[in-house]
Amino acid sequence: MNLVLIRECSNSCPYCFEAAEREDRKQGLISMDNVGLFAKWARASRLPYLSLLGGEPFLHPKLPDIVKLFRQQCPGTSLRILTGGVFNKDILDDLSPEDAALVFNVNEPVDYRNPKHFTKVINNVENAMRKGFKVSIGFNVWRLDFDPTFIPGLTHRLGLGHFTWTVANPIKSCESRIVPATDFGLLSDRCFSMLQEAARLGVEATLDCPLPLCFFSDTQLAWVRQFHPETASGMGPCDPVLDVTPELEVIRCFALSKASRIKLTDYSSEEALEEWFRKHLDQTMMHGGCYSACTECAHFIKGRCNGGCLAWHPDPGEEQKTSLEVRMYRAIEAGTPQAAVEMFNSAGLLEKTDMAAFAAAVAASQLGDWDAAFRYAYFANVRARNPEFMRRVGAFIEGIPVKVQISPSQATEILSTRFVACSAFDRSDTQSNNS
Repeated sequence: MNLVLIRECSNSCPYCFEAAEREDRKQGLISMDNVGLFAKWARASRLPYLSLLGGEPFLHPKLPDIVKLFRQQCPGTSLRILTGGVFNKDILDDLSPEDAALVFNVNEPVDYRNPKHFTKVINNVENAMRKGFKVSIGFNVWRLDFDPTFIPGLTHRLGLGHFTWTVANPIKSCESRIVPATDFGLLSDRCFSMLQEAARLGVEATLDCPLPLCFFSDTQLAWVRQFHPETASGMGPCDPVLDVTPELEVIRCFALSKASRIKLTDYSSEEALEEWFRKHLDQTMMHGGCYSACTECAHFIKGRCNGGCLAWHPDPGEEQKTSLEVRMYRAIEAGTPQAAVEMFNSAGLLEKTDMAAFAAAVAASQLGDWDAAFRYAYFANVRARNPEFMRRVGAFIEGIPVKVQISPSQATEILSTRFVACSAFDRSDTQSNNS
């Protein structure tokens, strides 16, 4: 979870992912009252991890006080400060390396509007390291002609051993300076060169925002899984990030800052907030991806990939704004259960809630396909959390006719055969090892 301390920024990133948020909201920085409310909520919810960001968090006049308050009120919450690095180095004297880690977002020198800012950022990185802060650096790819040797070389020179990277994503309903998904084929080769250079220097790369699994070729992805597993593991699903504004409103992420937002204190935990966004935002947007072929991809259907950041997904039509289970029940009531089953089978995993799975089971039973009805009902039971609904699904499963019944003697014979086969395998394996 991220807490925005201030919207003002001292940097000038061309791809700025917070532009829409600064556009629409009036309050510039968080009040100490709201910091106290957030700290109380974080402690009660046992929040494990928190990032302080902006804008530029070092521009908040009470940053040291905020860090101290969190350390006192939430000792179990790991704390880090995300910064663009353009700040007065003397502020570091008022912070303790034991209280928070620092993550510097670094751009290539040509991407700073003020040529002196790059030098200032690097000086602040080195100064923080000398003071004993745990420091890491991040890099955003936003143009095709970026230098693939820049961030691996800088990381190696600083002796950090690892960097975080991502491809800049669009901001929904806002103009963004990014590489369009249609150019991902060209961009991926350059990103792959960056990862190869990192491996050559013994530097690890971690992916931040997810990329679709097809961003790299199969051969490239196999190599990435071996040499940069923390990049490979970040590809595919796009989970809620949760950014909390100075007004203590929660947005799913900056890319969707113009979409729904909810009040932090109306929910008891980070998990409850994530669940709200998955149900009310993700499910309505999970009908597409970076490419038109996403919805037909097995990775998308199985939930292994969401087709890239949700900001790439097309705006949902009126039909998609209605949940999958409601559309399925309407088809069942209209006497077209086959249509309901097809809706479920073609949907992405995120849409396949317990209610949708149960609707598929009901539709399959009306079609007389009891095998499918059992599979769908059991899937609904696995995903269900409501005890009453679980009992309802259980009663449905018990009512499914058994097509093949095995007698006790047949069961014993099958088990005996399998036991003999396994024993023979174990003996042959032992003999092989002893020879």
